[in-house]
Amino acid sequence: MHRSRSFVLARGAAILLAVALGGCGSASNLADAEPAAEASAPTTSPRTAQLPLDDVATDLTDDVGPMRAFRSPSGNIVCRLNTDGARCDIGDFDFSPPPKPEGCEDGWGRTLVVDDEGGFFSCDAPTLAGNSPELAYGKSTTLGSFGCTSQRTGITCLNTETDEGFTVSRERAGTF
Repeated sequence: MHRSRSFVLARGAAILLAVALGGCGSASNLADAEPAAEASAPTTSPRTAQLPLDDVATDLTDDVGPMRAFRSPSGNIVCRLNTDGARCDIGDFDFSPPPKPEGCEDGWGRTLVVDDEGGFFSCDAPTLAGNSPELAYGKSTTLGSFGCTSQRTGITCLNTETDEGFTVSRERAGTF
């Protein structure tokens, strides 16, 4: 009896995990999803690709204090920060990401990361989920050496010590 109960519980947990991962591709799930328990590290995957941009404003505006996770006012972009970096995932976009590196999963072009080595597109699967608080347009948040600013033109995240990072919006995304 105990053994079959453990099997049922394990199977139920596996099904819940599969359902949660299956719904990661849309920003429309933000309002219905449960918040993440704790913001995870921005990425553990190796560097993948960059798409250099020249005209990115890197000034952090009105800082609202540290936020480990937030979403854009449109709900299309969800970001996480920690003392090792920042990561943003975008739901819908019209830009052309850099060529997909060999071995990348589905969802290529939806995840950008900045860490101590700079900004890059990541092969990590996007994780648009949770009821993260909104970072209003014109506001910034900083955690350690990493900061992000929300503007009507998108989200920009950077390493404040190197001024390297990324910007992402529905229309464009790239690194600097």
